[in-house]
Amino acid sequence: MFIITEFCIAQCDSSFTYQGTLPNNVTILIGDSCLYDGDLEVLDSIIIKNNLNYDSPLAIGTQTWFNGRLRFLVAGNYGNNSGVNDTIYALPENFGALSELRSLYLEWNRISVLPPSFSDLSNLLSLYINNNILENLMDDIGNLTNLYFLDLGYNAISELPESICELENLSYFWLFNNQLDSLPECFCDMNLDWNSNDVGGFPFFAIGANNLCEDIDSCIVESNNFELSLDQFYYSFPVYSPQNCDSILTVMDEKISPNEFTISRPYPNPFNPKVTLDLDVPFDKKFNINVYDASGKEIDQLAENKIYAAGKHIINWRGNKHPSGMYFIKFNDGYKMKIIKTILVK
Repeated sequence: MFIITEFCIAQCDSSFTYQGTLPNNVTILIGDSCLYDGDLEVLDSIIIKNNLNYDSPLAIGTQTWFNGRLRFLVAGNYGNNSGVNDTIYALPENFGALSELRSLYLEWNRISVLPPSFSDLSNLLSLYINNNILENLMDDIGNLTNLYFLDLGYNAISELPESICELENLSYFWLFNNQLDSLPECFCDMNLDWNSNDVGGFPFFAIGANNLCEDIDSCIVESNNFELSLDQFYYSFPVYSPQNCDSILTVMDEKISPNEFTISRPYPNPFNPKVTLDLDVPFDKKFNINVYDASGKEIDQLAENKIYAAGKHIINWRGNKHPSGMYFIKFNDGYKMKIIKTILVK
């Protein structure tokens, strides 16, 4: 008697490839291991473009697949196994081929621009791209019509395109700690909750620590969250973050007198590794000069009860030993306190 055992191998459509063994970072929600070639090609392009140390496109980040298409991609540079094992500096031109993507996490990388094809991600619901070095967004970001959650915090975005107002389904919009000095005329027409928090205490909208100083619409200026951001590293608590007007935040009496010290804008800003400020003292003064990180923790002391003679002084701070992020340099002469906001970009 003969016993015939048949081994069945999944039959995939022509544009899909069967993956026999899946790594632990890959989850199949629904469907088999026939995965879309186009999605795999994008993942491979990310690896190649950034010279990442992966031997398979399935090894990058944490991936969730649904009926053969990539739905969730966690590729933040967190320093652990949930994200990427090195920095992503650029997204490949074919990135928009991830057309079934729903959630995308790219935090703590060094991405400065989004490729034009990014606007093809029309099914995207959540985008977390905080703590990068984005300077602007693509003009047609309004094509991401299903976007519900957009986190752009801690970047270097200087302006928003008009099409941002076309994101009609947006409920969470975080813009804090950027370089915005104006907003599109249509901005207040967006269907956002400008003032409230969700049940977890997270704001629906927050735009603190920008350069929004003049001609700002009332929906923004009067928002409870006009001067609000979240702590940079874990987003676990709110941070009071005034707008960066002249880069100087005067905490006591706003009236400037002839006897008051002055501080220049920090330069360069952003900086790496050294930032410089010019301190102008009208007469001999004793100063405490301290440096704080975004959570309010003191990380350095530049002067303790040091007497600065009348005249100009150059103040330097080096951030070699600290990660990229927002820092505050506080000057206190016992009568007046001024805080300078700086951005370290490595």
